[in-house]
Amino acid sequence: MTGSMFSGINFMATDMPSGGSSPAGGQGFAMSSAEMRAMLEKAKTQREGLAEQLRKARYLMQATPPAEEPVSQAAVNGPNGINEAGAYYEGHLHYQFNYLTELIQKLQQALGITEAADQQAADSTKTIKGSLE
Repeated sequence: MTGSMFSGINFMATDMPSGGSSPAGGQGFAMSSAEMRAMLEKAKTQREGLAEQLRKARYLMQATPPAEEPVSQAAVNGPNGINEAGAYYEGHLHYQFNYLTELIQKLQQALGITEAADQQAADSTKTIKGSLE
């Protein structure tokens, strides 16, 4: 993801408390898988709320002046008018939505790597156990 908010920041799911060391190779976050799953669910819930706000924000940019006179026209369509403020608000919601989408992707990726490693370790344990019996 070029130009992304989390570019160069690694996420690592571990079984250590979140106060543990950061991921190898530079900047990033290391936290337990349970903490990461909880953060993932919270981010998904917040993104769902933002999606609803985005749907409703459309109306804030579609106001019509109550009268055909300069003051009403300026209050709705002019600089810092209702429609411009609505567009700014919608842009801010898009920024938050994109941030959470990227955070969710990073968390899922880190959890996926951990879950794959856990599965591989479990499979290896079964193989070793079978060869010892």
